[in-house]
Amino acid sequence: MLREYELTVVINSQVPEEEIKKLHKKYESILLQDGGEVIKKSHWGNKKLAFPVKKHFRGNFVHYDLTTLPSWLAEAERLMRIDENILRYLSIRIGENVDPTERKAQLAKMEARAAKAEM
Repeated sequence: MLREYELTVVINSQVPEEEIKKLHKKYESILLQDGGEVIKKSHWGNKKLAFPVKKHFRGNFVHYDLTTLPSWLAEAERLMRIDENILRYLSIRIGENVDPTERKAQLAKMEARAAKAEM
């Protein structure tokens, strides 16, 4: 049973860009097993942290809207917990039994409305 999650990951800002891409591939390969899918992926960039985390003051932020099985999310969280390049992560369950194509269309509509409202 696929569930929808929001996952935000803060990566050490000292990590080179090539290594960051390897980290993305590593965790995406775990999360996307058994039919999981990334609905939306946003790179928020290198930002100053509100308080030091593991003696670091800056972090690279990546935000995912994805569908996956709870067991694969638990495995990815376990690996992130012991990975010294991952400063923090936060996963939030959004919904149960989600169809990724419907959710992508829903997010596109919401973004279009937000862009229209800004004009």
